[in-house]
Amino acid sequence: MSKNPQKYLQALGIHSLQQALVAYNPWWKTKSFSVLGVPDFKRDAFIQAMRHTEANHGLALLINGPRRVGKTTIINQVIRCLIEEKKVPVNRILFFSLDDPLIQQLPQKDQGTLFEALLAQWAQVAGTALRTSPNTLYCFLDEIQRLPRWELYIKRYIDLRYPIRFIISGSASHTIFRKSLESLLGRLVDISLPPFTFREYVRYHHPEHGVFLNKLAEDVLDIGEASSVIQFNRRLSEEIKPSAIQQWNRYADEYAQRGGFPQLWMMGTAVERSVFIDQQFVERVTLEDLRLVKEIRRPEIFHQFLRYAFARTSQEYNLEELAGLIHTTRVTLTEALPLLLQTELIRKVERFTGKPVRLRSTHAKLYAADLMLMQGITKIITSLEGEERGRIAETLAHNVIRLFPGVSDISYYREPSGQQEVDFVARVGSRVVPIEIVYKNQIDSHHRDSVRSFLETHGKQNSFGILVTKEDWKIEQPILEIPLSIFMLTA
Repeated sequence: MSKNPQKYLQALGIHSLQQALVAYNPWWKTKSFSVLGVPDFKRDAFIQAMRHTEANHGLALLINGPRRVGKTTIINQVIRCLIEEKKVPVNRILFFSLDDPLIQQLPQKDQGTLFEALLAQWAQVAGTALRTSPNTLYCFLDEIQRLPRWELYIKRYIDLRYPIRFIISGSASHTIFRKSLESLLGRLVDISLPPFTFREYVRYHHPEHGVFLNKLAEDVLDIGEASSVIQFNRRLSEEIKPSAIQQWNRYADEYAQRGGFPQLWMMGTAVERSVFIDQQFVERVTLEDLRLVKEIRRPEIFHQFLRYAFARTSQEYNLEELAGLIHTTRVTLTEALPLLLQTELIRKVERFTGKPVRLRSTHAKLYAADLMLMQGITKIITSLEGEERGRIAETLAHNVIRLFPGVSDISYYREPSGQQEVDFVARVGSRVVPIEIVYKNQIDSHHRDSVRSFLETHGKQNSFGILVTKEDWKIEQPILEIPLSIFMLTA
């Protein structure tokens, strides 16, 4: 930046950093939280965020996840809680979004200098030098990945023991943040925020179940231990009787059709949702998020790959077929896939090998992070009562399994002969749990035989499997049968 920062900023039309900051921090003037449109409904992650914000561990907190899942909303809710409930003086709280044109209009080499200038302006408002403040200061930074070398700034303030609690958010996955997180090893905790889970969806749209579901969120399920799964299901059965399963199935079908992105719930037509999905989750992901990792010379290939993956959720992908469709090469797509996985919008599940270390496989499936991504591309109503109910139920189950604590890997099993398959194998430490999805009115013996065969070949003592059903609920080892709607309440 220029030797005279003030003149340099004025030449860019920036005459007052304080005015810019007041726009983001209206509580400095009103002395109360006054941001419009912040919902009272709090996601499960809010409790975690508040716990880490108030903790004395001195670490930064990263709220991480794909676009449009509500990261900024949680930040605003934490700020409101600090001001209204914890009575933190308003001048000790700073919020700023690093994708603001104020900072993004500058050359990358100057953005860090402006960031430091913003903090210096905050010090004036707070009435104390940041380093010697006798009280904890709270710095909320949205879209942190937009600031070049952001991790170095956070690391410096933490290492120098500034009394600043950094709460940061980013619209990218841990893979995108990998190098940055390595620099912050031991200095940061993170909360991964997916689209609304089924449990959160029901709590939002059917608040009569709120007390039960809030209490359920306090319990932790160990999917690798049969006793934990059995106990969790017994607690569920105390609240949900067998006669109520059809009602919860209706909730599950509603969730399948509406998805976990709140902004889409307000849109009236399928066309409106489709356009939004293509712009926000296809084009902007490539043009803004992935360009922070690598120069994208042909973004249209990434766009078509994402659309292909959304439309074919739960199916084995064929790179040769896709390469022919979009007039590129398999090599190009092979290089593109790891980048697209970093968006957290699609996830890869490889074939089970029996080994704890994942080896590169030519067989894999892709799953959309939310069924609205599939619906936006295909225009198919993602109903559990429609023709695509098998793929829809499988995608819903996958997006639950990946949230279970301790799961290090998810794969799918196919016997070499191809006669027996299991949709998912969840690895928890040295244990593997086969999970088969059968969303049918009647379950034939073939599915139970597949799970039983897997346990005989790859299981250990006390191993068990799970059959995710439509209505059957039988908690008996070695195969636990759990309705999909009940299974989705476990995470």
